[in-house]
Amino acid sequence: MALPMASNSKQRRPSLQSSYLWGSLQARWHQRWGETDEAIRYWVDLLNRDSAKPRFKEVGYLIEIQALQEAREYLERLESDHQEDSAEIGYFLAKCYLGQALIPQAKDKIEQAIKLKPQTAKYWDLLADCQLELGDWCEAIKALDNSMRAAPQNAETVYRLGIIHAHHEEIHEALRCFQGCCQLRPRESLYWEMKAEMHLLLEQLPDACHSYEKAFRYGGTPDLAARLAYCYVQNGKIKKGIQFYKYTLKYEPDHYESLSNLAAVYQNEGRSQEALTLLEKAKTIYPKDPVLLNNLAFTLVHQGRTRKAAEYYREALELTPDHPLILYNLSVCLTRKGNWQEGIDLINQLLKIDPDHSAGWALLGNIYDQIDQADVAIDCYNKALKLA
Repeated sequence: MALPMASNSKQRRPSLQSSYLWGSLQARWHQRWGETDEAIRYWVDLLNRDSAKPRFKEVGYLIEIQALQEAREYLERLESDHQEDSAEIGYFLAKCYLGQALIPQAKDKIEQAIKLKPQTAKYWDLLADCQLELGDWCEAIKALDNSMRAAPQNAETVYRLGIIHAHHEEIHEALRCFQGCCQLRPRESLYWEMKAEMHLLLEQLPDACHSYEKAFRYGGTPDLAARLAYCYVQNGKIKKGIQFYKYTLKYEPDHYESLSNLAAVYQNEGRSQEALTLLEKAKTIYPKDPVLLNNLAFTLVHQGRTRKAAEYYREALELTPDHPLILYNLSVCLTRKGNWQEGIDLINQLLKIDPDHSAGWALLGNIYDQIDQADVAIDCYNKALKLA
C-alpha cells in the first residue's frame, strides 16, 4: 500500500523571473530606455511560449519598435492554427507587410480581414494607408469614409480625411472635415487651426479669426499667435494684430514672419522708424531674402534715404532679376534721384516681363514727361489708362 505524501505547509512559490509578467516588464523597461535589441529578445521569447491564444499585444509592441520580421514570422506560423482569429492575424500581418514596403501583399491581407469583419474601423484605416502608398487617394478616401461609418466618433479619421482633401485642394471638403473634428473634440487646438487655415484659403476672414482664437485658447503657442495676428490685420483689426505680433516676439524674438509682418503694419501706419528697426533685425536672420530687402528699401525711401534704398533694391534684384515689384520700386527710387535713363531701362525690362503692368506704363509716362518728351509720355499714359 502506497504511503501518502507528506504535506508541506511552506509551498514553494514559482519564480517571478520565469513568469510572463517578469518577461513583459523587462521588455517594456528595455523598450522605454531605447534598448531595442534587448526589448525584441524579451518580446520574441514571450511569443515563443506556449499559449492557447495569439499574443497580439506583444506583436503590437514588436511592430511599434520596427521588429517587423520577428512579428511577421510569428503571425505566419499562427495563420493555419487559429482560423477564428484570422481577421486580426491578417490585420497585423498587413501592418508588417506595409512596414516592409510590401504594399500589394499588405493590401491583399487587409482586404481579406475586412471581408471577415467589415465593421472594424482600424482595418479600413490600414487599407487607406495602403491606398495612399499606392498613390490612389480616391480609394483612400473611400476607405476612410467606411472607417467613419464604423466609428463615427473617431476624430483622427476625420482629420486624416481633411488633410487628404486639403492636399488635393478640395478646400470645401477639407473644411467640412475639420469642422467635424472641432465638433467631436472641441478643445483640440490643432483642429481649430486647420479649420482656420481653410477659412483663410476661402477668404472667409471673420470665420478664420474666430477659429484661430479658439486654437490659441486651447494651445496658445507663439506661432499660433503670429497666425492670429496675421488674420486680425487682414480683417482690419490692426490693434489686435499688433498685440499678438508683440506676444509672439516676446517669446520668440527671432520669429521671422512676425518681424516682417509687424514691420509692414508699422510702415502702413506711418511708423517708419519702428518698421526699420524690425526689418534690420529680420535681415540678420535671413540676409538673402529678396522680399525683405525690397521692404527695407521701401521703408528707407519713405524716410528720404534713396541712396541706401537703391542699394537694397539692387541687392534684391541680384537674387531675383525679373521680379516685377522690385523693378518697379527701384525705378521709382531712381526717378526721385533724377536717374531718368536708368529708370527708363528698368521699366522697359519690367514691361517685357509684364506688358500689361499699368503702373509701369504710368511711371514711364511720368519719366518722359519730366524729360520733356510729351508725345511719348502721352502714349504711355494712354496705355496705362486702357489697362487700369
